[in-house]
Amino acid sequence: MSEIGQSPLDAADKRILREVQTDLRRPPEDIAQAAGMSVSSLRRRLARLRAEGVIRKEVAIVDPAKLGIEIIVSVFMLEEHSDGYDRFKRRMRNADAVTQCYSVTGEADLILHVVMPDMQSFEDWINAEILADPSVRRCTSNVVYSRIKYETAVPV
Repeated sequence: MSEIGQSPLDAADKRILREVQTDLRRPPEDIAQAAGMSVSSLRRRLARLRAEGVIRKEVAIVDPAKLGIEIIVSVFMLEEHSDGYDRFKRRMRNADAVTQCYSVTGEADLILHVVMPDMQSFEDWINAEILADPSVRRCTSNVVYSRIKYETAVPV
């Protein structure tokens, strides 16, 4: 890692990360064996990886399709790097419906992943939260019919 105070990841750390990204609910003995180390070494390394922020969270992954519809929204701002742009990003960070928000290169300025219970809820939300914002020039939206690939694991 390049940040001050963080130690570089060695081969054992990388083996642990590959293992825990697939299923953290396995017994520590199984993870330690798969990573080629003792359980006590695994626990020490996991504690360090958590403390250093390499492992940010340990969560359940919920299927959004079971809770509503997924929509990808491309947002085009009037001005990038303005107070309005920064305010908009803060609002999206705190918006319950937005599960992911990316500042991107290309034509759009931001890409949002939104989960809504139905299209009427989406229409109400986009009108109130996106289109009513004076910093937004326009937006486009795409309803997700199906996921072809979705991985949470980061290649290590």
